[in-house]
Amino acid sequence: MSSVDVVWKGHCRNLEARYRLLGYVHRLARVSDTYLRQGERPYLSLVGEGHEALPRPNIKIFDETLQGPVLVSSAIGPHPETIVARALEAGLKVIAPKNDAPQLIVLDAVRLRGLDFKLFDPRGLYPEIDRMSFVFLECPEHHFLDGRLVQVTHGDKLYLSSPSIRLCSYLEDWTDCLFAWTRFFLMGDFWWQRREELQGYADYRGVFEELQTARGSAEAEDATFDAVLSTFSQHAEHGIGEVAKLAKAGKA
Repeated sequence: MSSVDVVWKGHCRNLEARYRLLGYVHRLARVSDTYLRQGERPYLSLVGEGHEALPRPNIKIFDETLQGPVLVSSAIGPHPETIVARALEAGLKVIAPKNDAPQLIVLDAVRLRGLDFKLFDPRGLYPEIDRMSFVFLECPEHHFLDGRLVQVTHGDKLYLSSPSIRLCSYLEDWTDCLFAWTRFFLMGDFWWQRREELQGYADYRGVFEELQTARGSAEAEDATFDAVLSTFSQHAEHGIGEVAKLAKAGKA
């Protein structure tokens, strides 16, 4: 099966909801990190000689103000043209690339809070594009940017874009469950695209609604996230087993 890039976006100005989401995501990141640290596992990797991935922490925490210039992609929201219009109204500089890439809003500094983490895959197929980002841009002076999820890239300038990850025949359906949970319980405008927009949400929403009615919102939120974590571990263990079989067959 071919690989797929999963993209997600969200805008949450409710601080309490943001912090709750980050608490849950940190739990997921720690579980992923536990698998990544099990060096005795027979992982596969496509990183060849002379192309070693740069060392990055499995979990990177953001809780800092970074000085600019910072380039913010207008595509961090579902309607880039609206973000650009709001930026111009606010007197911010906007850069229009020569190609069809999204326009860039220039900020002097940004406050970032959240985390990005390496998502465990025993095959190691996509170094450096195998991370999940749940980093919030805190910019209360500009409401159209404040509380938006971003992915942070360091280069000549700091670049903020829409979070994304590449997957292939592993955890694809699971991402639908995680993102549906996020949209239903914590971020009503959370959006993602795997092969389709909001893939799987209609089905998951029905399950969440039934559980919410039966057990109350808070308990349903906790219980369903526990199920998200459990399902992640099941996929990880299955993947480890499959890689072990391939490794054993290769030595035969």
